[in-house]
Amino acid sequence: MSVEKQFEMMGIDGKQYGPLTESELRAYVSQGRANSETKIRRVGDESWQPLGNLLRIAAPKVVSQPQQLEAAVPSDTPLEVGLALSEGWQLFKEHAGMLVGAGAIFLGILTAAGLIGAVIPAAQLLVQGPLMGGLILMILKLSREGHAEVGDVFLGFQNYGWLLLVTVVQGAVIFAASIPGLIMLIIGAVMMTQESGEMGVGLMVGGGILMFVLMIPAVTLTNFALYLVADRRGTFGEAFLAGFKGAKKNFWGIFAMMIVIGLASMLGVITCGLGLLFTIPWSLAVMVKAYEQIFPLPADQSA
Repeated sequence: MSVEKQFEMMGIDGKQYGPLTESELRAYVSQGRANSETKIRRVGDESWQPLGNLLRIAAPKVVSQPQQLEAAVPSDTPLEVGLALSEGWQLFKEHAGMLVGAGAIFLGILTAAGLIGAVIPAAQLLVQGPLMGGLILMILKLSREGHAEVGDVFLGFQNYGWLLLVTVVQGAVIFAASIPGLIMLIIGAVMMTQESGEMGVGLMVGGGILMFVLMIPAVTLTNFALYLVADRRGTFGEAFLAGFKGAKKNFWGIFAMMIVIGLASMLGVITCGLGLLFTIPWSLAVMVKAYEQIFPLPADQSA
């Protein structure tokens, strides 16, 4: 009676698993836990080989370079904030290790770029959009396909130009919205150096409040532009317009989610910034679930 061959498998986390039989490996593939490029070796052997060589399966479809999809059409169904928060939390829990790791890469690169900014102005701006886009794409893959790789956080660099542009445009819109309040702040600061100190303080306080009030709609209405551009939902202009329409329909729901996320992020900052390793991927998981509600894929593209 022959003994079934046994194999060891190298997981995406760098750990070895096994021994596993050929039938168990096939089950891993069907569950999305392995693919044709996963490294395996027979127990006792030294050399690794692609799993596809053993199972005679073709390489998976390339999803790291997504094709342009149709322009997004915002759903008429109102955003369910509670559902987005619940599903986002569930998605984060299921893939916490990978998401925290990706968050660490994201924060590490942004921090390094910020330090380089002392020598190269706007260094952080040059990587922020593509990195954020890659993190969004990775979470979308986890939500849609159930699996992804930590390296997917760099997928945004394949669409570098548009993701950089959307970050610049978002920043410009938010800055433009803050100009009236900024003018009041400047006038107040000038008046404080003169004899009208009390009026200057009032103008500065009023200017700060006005900036905050005007920036809220600017941030909310442009929030999903980056998601749509990263997801390649139409041209740049179509994505920005769809993002505005979808956010306008669900303004208060998105605003409420931002308040919850903002409070959680404050806790992340209070813990010497370490909490951001959790709050950043969690908040993006929540926003991805909201994004999928507001901008559902057409039936022929969601399979």
